[in-house]
Order: sequence, then structure tokens, then C-alpha cells
Amino acid sequence: MRRQPFQGALLTCVGLALALLLACDPRARRPASADAASWSRLVAALQLIADEHHEALELEQQEDRQRRLQELATLLEAASLPVERSDLPAALKTELASLRPRVLSNEWELGGPLTALANKIVAWARLANTPPGKPDLIAGKNAYARACAACHGSDGSGRPELTAMDPPPVNILRPQVNLTPYEFFNRVTYGGAATAMPSFEEGLTVAERWDIVFFLFAERWPPCRKALPAISSDELALSGDFELGNKFGYGAAACLRRTFLAPTSR
Repeated sequence: MRRQPFQGALLTCVGLALALLLACDPRARRPASADAASWSRLVAALQLIADEHHEALELEQQEDRQRRLQELATLLEAASLPVERSDLPAALKTELASLRPRVLSNEWELGGPLTALANKIVAWARLANTPPGKPDLIAGKNAYARACAACHGSDGSGRPELTAMDPPPVNILRPQVNLTPYEFFNRVTYGGAATAMPSFEEGLTVAERWDIVFFLFAERWPPCRKALPAISSDELALSGDFELGNKFGYGAAACLRRTFLAPTSR
């Protein structure tokens, strides 16, 4: 059916108005899908450095400390390169530029600003930070046995006898920091910084990586002894055990990480 002149003009004006809105408001735009991997790598780098910067400062030998800080700074430098020619808002670019040299400093509380910037980029780029479907704990156990047990041990407690790896594989079942499953998912996806931990971005599917992460978070706890209402895997993916304990009581993660609902944000 042929449009009337008035209808055509009206639709043209509406289309132009929407185009202008999208062009002027970065919050209304979703970055091109080709950029999603770059944003995810940058977020993963910020999260890893936030986790390990404090640990690097605790190294006793100054030479070891400076070497590790330089490794973390190099990681962030490489992950930041795509940002220089991106449409990341100027305020976030400035924040990133200010943080990069601080990675080499003795700033003990740098983890907070790094994590905050990572969260801002996730929100701006609208990155997927929760599972695409309900994770399968049995599948995660099997995938872990295939892809991870050789280095981290059948129970995830690490294999310190692998002295050829510097540093040796760590205990990933009971880490010393309060990571969220999403942060752990990024570690599995992109690997470590100057360690033997490889990237599984190509070796495992997105679903397999989430299965492994949810399996490991559930395995940290003894069998569930409370009756708690199940929550969505979205909430679980973005909550560390510390947050779950504060919200639902100590030991609640034993139940919540074994019995949960499908994601609601997909």
C-alpha cells in the first residue's frame, strides 16, 4: 500500500528523531557486537587486577613486587588499546586513563576503583554478565574434569607439585578472595596474567564455562541443611558468597548454589 504524503513525512521525521537520539545519547546505544569481546576483555582485566593488586603488594621481595605490578600494568595496557578509538564516554576514558599508571603504585585500596570502573563499563556496553540458560552442575563437574582437573586437581584444591608452572596452580575451590561467579567466569574465559592459566574462550562454550563456575561455587559448601526459597541464576552470578551470607544468613550459599532458578534477564 502506498503511503500518503503526510504519513511518509511523519514517519521520516520520527525516524530522524530516533536516529538523532541514538547518536547523541551513548546510554541509548549498544556498542557493535564486534566490540563486545574487547569490552569483555577490558572488564576481565580490571577485575583480575582488582583481585591481584593487593596480593602483589604483599610480595616480600621488591624485585618480585615490581615485576608482578608491571605484569598487571601490561595486561591493562593491552586491554585498553581498543578504547582509544572507541565511543566509550569521555568520562569513562578519563577514569581509565587515570587508573592505568596507578597499577604500578603502592596504592593498597586500588581494587575498589578498578571494580567500580569495570561495573560501569559492563552497564554502558550492556555486556552479558549472567548465564544464557540455567547452569547444569553435573555437566559442570564433567567439564571441569576434562578441562581443569589436570592442573587444579580433581577437587579443585590445586596441585603444588607442578613446580614447572610459575606460579603453581592455586586452590580454586576455596579462594582467599570474595569473587562473584561472573568474575570467575571471566577468569576462565580469558585466563590469568603472566601465569600458566590459559584462556578457554575457544576451548569451552559459554554454557560450559558457566556450568564449571556454578559447579565450583556449589562444591565449596557441605550439603544444604536449610530450607530456603530458590533464587535466579542471574542473582547468583553477580553475588559472592559473602553477599549471600549477609542477605540470607551464614551457610545459605550451600542451598542457594545447589538449587536455583533459570535466569530471568534473557
